[in-house]
Amino acid sequence: MAKGLGENTFILEGEKLIAEIPEHYKVQRYFFSQSFAEARGISQGVPFYNHKAPYEIIRDNKFKSLADTVTPQGVLAVCEKIPYTLDDILGARGFILLCERINDPGNAGTLIRTAAAAGASGVIFTRGSCNAFSPKVIRAAAGAALRLPIVENASGIFDTLKAANIPIYAAHPRGGVLPYELDLRQRFCLLLGSEAHGISQEAEQRADMLVRLPMTCDTESLNVSVAGSILMYEAVRQGVG
Repeated sequence: MAKGLGENTFILEGEKLIAEIPEHYKVQRYFFSQSFAEARGISQGVPFYNHKAPYEIIRDNKFKSLADTVTPQGVLAVCEKIPYTLDDILGARGFILLCERINDPGNAGTLIRTAAAAGASGVIFTRGSCNAFSPKVIRAAAGAALRLPIVENASGIFDTLKAANIPIYAAHPRGGVLPYELDLRQRFCLLLGSEAHGISQEAEQRADMLVRLPMTCDTESLNVSVAGSILMYEAVRQGVG
């Protein structure tokens, strides 16, 4: 089924995630496994969950081939993406998380989840990043991807941020500034680079500050989702009180 999805749709799997779909999202269709439908007493044509949408009941073996998880729960929802823009994120309150070529779905989802918890206005993924709405990212984000504006395949973002007078603080293992030395009470953009290569040369040149985390041993760097979470929560710490 994933191959038949359009670029503007994504799949949610499992009752918990589907129950968290916000009202402003549109569900195109539900899919139920035969055993799930029988256990819930679902019959064809009856609206289900908070969003009314058509649905299909299919054989268990076929449903399992459609699901992304090893042990599917028996329900999928095909949803339409919200077409957020850079202006939507720049116009809202909170810091901005910019992910440059973040490829690991687990890291991407964890960063989205942390950004939502830490009060970000949105998350921007540059070209070359993973699909921010893949099932693995959605699961790692634990529903946060449904509550936070996300822009994918962004380009020209450095010029946009500069024009908006938003400083860019880039995580870098050889940065000259510690996070505690920054004033994170004002609006800023936190830039994180790819797991394998870090930030690009252009990003390094365009960043206002290169920020490093203190290390007490010979460890070169932390996992990008761990480092990003620490930096985001330094902003939370500075804003408390």
